[in-house]
Amino acid sequence: MIYNKFLYFLKKKGIILANHLLYNKRLKMMGKNVLVIEDEPIIAEMISIILEIQGLSVISLTDTSRARDKLHNKEVNLVLLDLNLRGEDGQSFCDYIKGQDDLKDIPVILVSANMDIELVKEQCHADDVIRKPFNIDYFMEKVSHYVKTLA
Repeated sequence: MIYNKFLYFLKKKGIILANHLLYNKRLKMMGKNVLVIEDEPIIAEMISIILEIQGLSVISLTDTSRARDKLHNKEVNLVLLDLNLRGEDGQSFCDYIKGQDDLKDIPVILVSANMDIELVKEQCHADDVIRKPFNIDYFMEKVSHYVKTLA
């Protein structure tokens, strides 16, 4: 139900591309799994819907507690990580990912309104940043870039 309302909202705002363009983009992204770690339910749902519309599979978590298992089980191709999480913060989790030999090649994009996001990116060796609030087209350009580079 929320999905249909969100699609209607996006179409009304002119955000959804023509069906054939959307279909072609979806084919290129199918089979890729994105781990979204975001503790704000509405933002997590919005990000998940945007990614699913593009043909990506989404694992959405509100904290890092179960994320380690998903990563080590090779269930994830890309991580979208908020910095301001309850419990372990996003920077220390990014440090963890980039410090593990079996995980360090998984792209991590920090998605945050944190004013120091660029500094945090350098400190934890994240691959990229998306500052909140974000433009949906810009968001998908960043995600698409990393999905296309995946083997």
